[in-house]
Amino acid sequence: MFFRLIKLTFSTFIVFVFCFSFSASAQFGIGNALKKRAEELVKDKLKEKTEEKRDSYDTLSFNYAIAFLDKTESFENQQKGERLVKTANFMLRDGDPQTELEAARDIYDFGRLNYNNGNDFMAEANLKIAKLKYEQLSATSEPNYLKSIGLLGLLYDDMGRYNKAEEFTLTALDGWEEIQGKESVGYLAELNNYAVLLMNLGNYLEAESIIQKLGGKLKTDLENEKLPYAIFLNNHAILNQYMGRKDKALDLMEQCVEIAKESLTDKNSTYLQFLTNKAILEQENGDLESAENTFQNVLDLQESRFKLNAKNDPDYAHMKSNIAALYVEKGELDKAEEALILALEIYKDELGAEHLTTAGTQADLGNLYRYLGELDKAEPLLQSALYTRERKLSKTHPKVIKSQEDMALWFWAKGQIKQANNYFGKVMDTSLEFVKDYFPALSEAEKTKYWEQLKPRFFRYYNYALENYYEYPELLDNLIKYRLATKGILLTASTALRNSIYNQNDPELEKLYEQWLDQKQQLTNAYTLSDEEIDEQSINIDSLQNVANQTEKELSLKSDAFSTVYKDRNTDYKTILERLENGQVLVEVIQYPIFDKKLTSNNAYAYIIFKKDERPEILVNEDGDLLENRYYAYYNNVINQKMEDQYSFAQYWELVNKETSDANRIYISPDGIYNQINMNTLKQNNGRYLIQDYDIRYIGHPNDILVEKSTGKTKSTAFLMGDPDFNSASIAQLPGTRQEIENISKYLSNQMKMEKYLNKEANESNLKKVKSPKYLHLASHGYFLQDEKASNNLFGVQLQYIRQNPLLRSGLILSGIGDDENSEASQSFNQSDNGFFSAYEAINLNLNNTEMVVLSACETGKGDVKAGEGVYGLQRAFIVAGAQSLVMSLWKVDDAATQKLMSSFYKENVNGKAIPDAFRTAQLAMLNEYKHPYYWGAFIMFSK
Repeated sequence: MFFRLIKLTFSTFIVFVFCFSFSASAQFGIGNALKKRAEELVKDKLKEKTEEKRDSYDTLSFNYAIAFLDKTESFENQQKGERLVKTANFMLRDGDPQTELEAARDIYDFGRLNYNNGNDFMAEANLKIAKLKYEQLSATSEPNYLKSIGLLGLLYDDMGRYNKAEEFTLTALDGWEEIQGKESVGYLAELNNYAVLLMNLGNYLEAESIIQKLGGKLKTDLENEKLPYAIFLNNHAILNQYMGRKDKALDLMEQCVEIAKESLTDKNSTYLQFLTNKAILEQENGDLESAENTFQNVLDLQESRFKLNAKNDPDYAHMKSNIAALYVEKGELDKAEEALILALEIYKDELGAEHLTTAGTQADLGNLYRYLGELDKAEPLLQSALYTRERKLSKTHPKVIKSQEDMALWFWAKGQIKQANNYFGKVMDTSLEFVKDYFPALSEAEKTKYWEQLKPRFFRYYNYALENYYEYPELLDNLIKYRLATKGILLTASTALRNSIYNQNDPELEKLYEQWLDQKQQLTNAYTLSDEEIDEQSINIDSLQNVANQTEKELSLKSDAFSTVYKDRNTDYKTILERLENGQVLVEVIQYPIFDKKLTSNNAYAYIIFKKDERPEILVNEDGDLLENRYYAYYNNVINQKMEDQYSFAQYWELVNKETSDANRIYISPDGIYNQINMNTLKQNNGRYLIQDYDIRYIGHPNDILVEKSTGKTKSTAFLMGDPDFNSASIAQLPGTRQEIENISKYLSNQMKMEKYLNKEANESNLKKVKSPKYLHLASHGYFLQDEKASNNLFGVQLQYIRQNPLLRSGLILSGIGDDENSEASQSFNQSDNGFFSAYEAINLNLNNTEMVVLSACETGKGDVKAGEGVYGLQRAFIVAGAQSLVMSLWKVDDAATQKLMSSFYKENVNGKAIPDAFRTAQLAMLNEYKHPYYWGAFIMFSK
């Protein structure tokens, strides 16, 4: 109430003064001296009131970043800021004498208030000027100097300029530490802001480490400062939601609301935002009834704040917009429409028809009408939103591109495909530019988060193109262009960085790269330690993560890796057709969610078929959910039970086979469930397995057939490791792998130098010393753990890290996991060789130009399958590490059969057959002996 009361009293006072001045001058002829004195009295009063408002407005004194799940600010704060700016402008326009420091503070205040108003340009300009003014006055120890820098960091975070955001935030953090120390309120506030920035960047583990420490510090002063601790709980809750810990997130948010109650009234805008976050968490957790009750509570509180005009307040409109999204999820679309209409009316009246928030609600309501099929109602709303955004934002602003996509979807629904093509063309091409421009400056975690936000747009376009390409054939060309540019984009970025560093012959860059690898190894070591061990050894994991992340970004910027490879990705598909030979076919598989007015949870599969000198064909199977669940369960069952497979060929390949049956070699670039099935093992209607009639080769990307084999220097060395001494009653020894290694050694000994490690020597330490051998062969147990099965300290790694990184959930088991002395050693920060060799560690191996890696273990081809990105596990790790070909298994393998297969494979290779040909010949030989694919079909070869 306080701010509203001030608003009414203050506004009336100003109006009265202006009226009095005008009337008196006109009617009574007040002299200039009296008029000047009156103005001075007014200005004194204004100054006093402005200071009151400034102090009240700046409740916390420091700029705490508060994470909101709906990504919006309180309009009440914006309006307070607007009133204060106008007041201050009036008060200062004649210019009272000021000290230089007072002037600097005023400029900072203007910047901060413009920031709260969403005036990014003015905020940036004023904050930069304030920063410069403090520097010119040598007043860099002033708190407002550091606040200026920190607020610039927040501003750049909001604008998506993350490099600048990180630069300014870290500068402010260092400044607070130097001037006031790590226990100061300023330092803790900036530390909070840095954690929120890391959340926005997708660096969740690092953010969590900071937030946990921050919580401990803020909790000690809970009696005096409850609101900062409530903000901490809010941010920690949202971070847990991002990390998939939904129950914990809701628990933290409930604590936040309870503590905030003690320092804020239940009608305070920040408290209402906390309640809004709670409602959204309940909604995302599937508790829609609780979410609706909480939203309704927020609305009731908002109404009770100002009974006369509650429903004319933008904050009330904002709450109605939030509950509208809930109504959509509940299928109560009439209620959603009613809520959005009311919100839009309020925004128009209070903020104006061309305000960006108004445009956002127009877009939401327009999209709702599009979903309902009421296209005539949708069009003016979507057009108006686009018009406002184009006028007020840059041409490439994400909101402009989103509005253009909204129009593309509307024209598609209307059946006006030419107009839809125009909009989609702009949207998709700009999105590709985003990838090209932003990826080089991002770490892998940041790239992943950014791509997750952008990827649904490509899925929508795939649906659009596949529905309309018969009438507009150019849509198929565009679909192929976008697919080639983005398939495996994250894997491409990782492998490109490594290859570029090795190939640029830049000693400084190589030194920086080695430094990064060492930092990642330190992180791996730290992940294996318990909380107690971390405390004992004074290890700061968030610092290690931050240093490694910064080094990675520096490497990415200094290397031209991504831009070069990305340019190659934009090769015209005709180049692929030209490279294919007669009798060869390439099948690009695309997994995508089906679009039915919105993207659904049901997947479909498309198959682009490339043949020499022919226009590509595309086929679609909309039974993706069956392929991924029921049919895959059947396939697994017949493999494991060694039964006759009567259906898998019809379900997975018969559609494609109609277009590829005249080929003798088929390149498959898999996606989705096709990463988990060996197509060679499917039995055709003629009773023959596909391997018997076709030379099937797995590749990561269609462009891989264009890549010439590396001519880099590779040592003529075979690195062989097997039969580890597990020294554990719970893990069976693998004596057959010793014979496997001995047989391979016998075949290769006359061709190359041997490095052979058996028994206790088959350990992590020796494996990590590998340096670009021609062949790397590892024979042991493999492991892969689904996320939901993770338990604390599994495979030597703490649970919190396992869940967040799929590369920590798969790996190989090597010698020493049961050794008492190794268990002691593993508690040292400098040694993590505990016998569990994860994919996270494998990615750091030096396999540059290694021709082949063989993972002769169970389920080494398993991992987290992500649409368009392949398998996150050992497969990805060894490809990034540099392997040109990788042999891995999809199910638990028979020991004796594996030994025979591998021996035959190397024998054929030594006798002159190329690696893929030797592998197929060995499998065919095994098929003749064992018949069922359980014995010969577990292994697949993946090449790049």
